[in-house]
Amino acid sequence: MDRLDVIIVGATGFTGKHAVKNLVKIIKNSSDLSHISWAIAGRSKEKLENLLLELEDIGETKANVIVIKCDVEKDDLRDVTRRAKVLINCTGPNTILSDPIVKACLETKTHYVDISAELYHMIHLYRNHHKVAVEANVVVVPACGFAAIPLETGLSLLEKKFNGTLDTVEGYFDIILPKRANFPGKCVIHFGTWESLVHELQNLREYQRLKAETFPHNMYPPEPAGLKRSFFHRERGKFWFPYPGPDRDVNEMSQRYLYETKKKKPYHCKLYTATPMFFQMLIIVPAMFLYYYLSYFKCFRKLLVKFPGFFTLGYVSHKGPTEEIAKETKFKLTLLGKGVGEDLKEKSLKVQVSGSDPGYETTSIAVVISALTLLVENAKIPKGGVLGVGAAFRDTNIEDRLMQNKGLKYEIFN
Repeated sequence: MDRLDVIIVGATGFTGKHAVKNLVKIIKNSSDLSHISWAIAGRSKEKLENLLLELEDIGETKANVIVIKCDVEKDDLRDVTRRAKVLINCTGPNTILSDPIVKACLETKTHYVDISAELYHMIHLYRNHHKVAVEANVVVVPACGFAAIPLETGLSLLEKKFNGTLDTVEGYFDIILPKRANFPGKCVIHFGTWESLVHELQNLREYQRLKAETFPHNMYPPEPAGLKRSFFHRERGKFWFPYPGPDRDVNEMSQRYLYETKKKKPYHCKLYTATPMFFQMLIIVPAMFLYYYLSYFKCFRKLLVKFPGFFTLGYVSHKGPTEEIAKETKFKLTLLGKGVGEDLKEKSLKVQVSGSDPGYETTSIAVVISALTLLVENAKIPKGGVLGVGAAFRDTNIEDRLMQNKGLKYEIFN
């Protein structure tokens, strides 16, 4: 049986629907991708039918869409994975649902990408499946959404343009919300993202233990004194604090692979973020620490999941952000790289990565482009393994595809 190029699992979820619609648009707008065959998979027949109607609204003929009914918690996933060359996993929480999907992909020699932002999920995939993936020549790339693509592709571009040896990178994440969403009561995050975060908080200590056990040797040179910052520091008129996302750990995963396989010198990377308003910082930072410690209690985790609106002041809901708020939400990542140029003199370079609706539109475009890059540039990608985004796509043209399809914008400043 000939395999389809791409199957999207979890296609009827909040992010999954964005991914399906963007896959349709990208294929239609790219002459070199017109041959791509694809299908959607989900557990609800009714939701799949509703999605087909939404696809008709953007010009996709209902009869042309291959539909696969699949419940990832009950059905034999190999019946789905063996039909695809690349599987896009948009289900979640990944800590619970993704491991059997990856196992099925390895058994049927199907490449895999997902939209995860859960570090425990990623270390679990590496520990349990990396060697098998290498032997099977199957590429498994978690975190192909906002959680890693902007940083990893930005860093890749920074290295390509640096023309020297990069020693340190400081990154500043600016999340720009529309004014009406700056105050409590306006949803900016879908419940599925929040539920994944609750699982991440629960497993964070175990992730740190597994990471230390899996990678006991420090590959980094001593950290330069110039990188040391207080918890809050002022830069460009804002107060910044350490960025809490998984991006830096994903980058470390990529750097470790390149260090071990190509002896490439690693660089230090520090990430920071700020809130639009000072009072938000006074609420968000203490709440993050409080929820982190209380999430070890099962009863409190249940409360976080049952009452997301209460514990986030209305920023999370089951409906997700409105289309207007999503479109008006922007992000900008500024990467400041320092090192030594080819002339052995100190050098610096700045790369800026920007986009809109980071949680859903950027994420869905990024995971689709990641899957398509796996297909069309397979010869430039390592043959197999559980890989960080930066290691998987380092030698590809993924940045060009992201720009061409309005996923991300890259700017370089000397």
